[in-house]
Formats: sequence, structure tokens, C-alpha cells
Amino acid sequence: MQKEKKSRGDNIKTLYAISFAWQLGFLVAIPIGGFLLLGLWGDAVFGTHPFLLFAGIVVGLGTTAYEVYHSLFLMVKDKNKHDQY
Repeated sequence: MQKEKKSRGDNIKTLYAISFAWQLGFLVAIPIGGFLLLGLWGDAVFGTHPFLLFAGIVVGLGTTAYEVYHSLFLMVKDKNKHDQY
């Protein structure tokens, strides 16, 4: 019975880790890819090749850094809160 509880707890932790990894993957891929494509489109429309492409990459990286920082900050804050009890 004790092994079964421990195994179930480990499975939940594993699923949580996989879920968090997927979330981080999307937090990285979506903003960078989206702003990169937006920059390419803007360069094609306004004829500013490669200025808006680089601006899109920089904005995408900044957005990604901000989102990942806040995601990790909330996770650490939540872990510290649970460790107190």
C-alpha cells in the first residue's frame, strides 16, 4: 500500500514536470516565431528588409525572457509556500 502511494505521487510529479516542460516550450517558440513572422511580413510590406525582422527577433526574445522569468518565479514561490507547511 505504501509503495502504491509513493508510486502514484511520483507519477503526479513526473506529469507535472512534463506539463511544465511543454509550457516552457510553447513560451519560447510562440513569441519568437510569431514576432519573427510579423517582422518578415512587415519587411515585405514596408520594404525595410531586415530591420523589422531583427526587431521582431529582439521583441520575441524579450517577451520570452519575461514570460519564462515570471513562470519560474511563480513556480519557486509556490514551492516555497508548500515547503513551509
